[in-house]
Amino acid sequence: MELLKRVTHPLVVVTNREPYIDERTRSGIRTIQKAGGVVSALDPLLQSLGGDWVAWGSGTADRDTAPKGTRLVPPKSPRYRLHRVFLSPEEIQGYYTHYANQGLWPLSHLLIERAQFSRDAWPIYRSVNQKFARRVAQQSPPQAWVFSHDYQLALLPQELKKLRPDIAIAHFWHIPWPTFPVFRLCPQYQEIVRGLLGADILGFQTPDDVDNFLTAVERTVKSALVDRDGGDIFWQGRTVRVRAIPISVDVEAIEALVESPRIARWARGIRRRLKASHRYLGVSVDRADYTKGILPRLAAIDAFFDRYPEHRGQVVFLQVVVPTRSEVEAYRKLFREVEQETLRINHRYAYGDWKPVITVRRAVDRARLMGIFRAADFALVSSLFDGMNLVAKEFVSAQVDGRGVLLLSETAGAAVELQEALHVSPLDPEGLAATLHQALTMPVSDREARMRRMRQQVHEHTIYDWMAQIFELLQEVSETYARS
Repeated sequence: MELLKRVTHPLVVVTNREPYIDERTRSGIRTIQKAGGVVSALDPLLQSLGGDWVAWGSGTADRDTAPKGTRLVPPKSPRYRLHRVFLSPEEIQGYYTHYANQGLWPLSHLLIERAQFSRDAWPIYRSVNQKFARRVAQQSPPQAWVFSHDYQLALLPQELKKLRPDIAIAHFWHIPWPTFPVFRLCPQYQEIVRGLLGADILGFQTPDDVDNFLTAVERTVKSALVDRDGGDIFWQGRTVRVRAIPISVDVEAIEALVESPRIARWARGIRRRLKASHRYLGVSVDRADYTKGILPRLAAIDAFFDRYPEHRGQVVFLQVVVPTRSEVEAYRKLFREVEQETLRINHRYAYGDWKPVITVRRAVDRARLMGIFRAADFALVSSLFDGMNLVAKEFVSAQVDGRGVLLLSETAGAAVELQEALHVSPLDPEGLAATLHQALTMPVSDREARMRRMRQQVHEHTIYDWMAQIFELLQEVSETYARS
């Protein structure tokens, strides 16, 4: 792997969620590898390089398998060290449930009315970030590279830099960074900005995110000098490099998966059944999160069948809705509302053996999910606001036959790169319905041309290119430290 040559220092990854989780079951302890773009990219890298991963130990059997907080992973063929940060129930509530997911998450996604910042949660959020920083400082070799992630750990860079100034820190912010008038609604906005400025490199998904963050620094840290053209911040004798580095997927791995005999045969079987019944298949995949625009999407599907009755009986929409953050009432309520709205639409339009919306209420095995993407005629990604949305890129990667259409929210980060998608407004159900009609009546040659250009884009900007950019910047930082 060419990427391995770019990692010239010991690598320490820091995330909220861990790559391997140990759970108690009736048959004993079961180790589960967690899904997700970051894990799928960085786990193989650490398996090849060795190194360390620091994360919250959230599994029910995590303490059993790592009583001192550290275990070797993967379990059957250990290649690197996983360091678990154990949290009390009070810490989980304050740090994760309340401050991160009821405060920073909705605010960053512009859902101001949902954002709740608890004064009791803030000191817990801060202390957990400090706990993470102490663990990372303890486990990091001299001159290590630390690659930390996201809004749960916004204070980690500054806390870690205090403890280990020899370490080069890259922090990637995966969700949107809001405009300053919105961000300022966070009562601790100044502390969040200063916390992130402890990093040497700050990565964001889009140029707009970078621009919004630089504005926040200008308005918050008066002693900082901001170079907007270069994307650098000069503060406290250090340079913080702020860059738009959009995350992506492993397109070759997805292609290999959908072209494997089992999945290719399965996808062809789906296509044959659709052709025999003269039907089209659409798909969406989301966590049951209010930022994903699931209810407005269902309103658009309702409008589609109402305004274009010729498609009744011909289009089947498969929505995969995965329960998430069940400890938060807003998420449980959303899941119930999605079920109720789906039942209403099906009751209104279904006839014979056809119903317009089929819901899968759990995560789908990745291989089968990619097979569904290959078989589908269209995918509908209509997030209200998204840092990136890798489902869009996964759909394009799986479309090796080059025949599907991607309908993509113009407020998702992926829309910046996937220009050939049909861009939609998630809050315009009639407009989205019209665009779906356009997708289904589009000439095959237009479909193929659009998909060909999007596939070229994901091939030229893979998750390995994303990591390579991060590591190139870390190398620059290390060389600067060596000269000073």
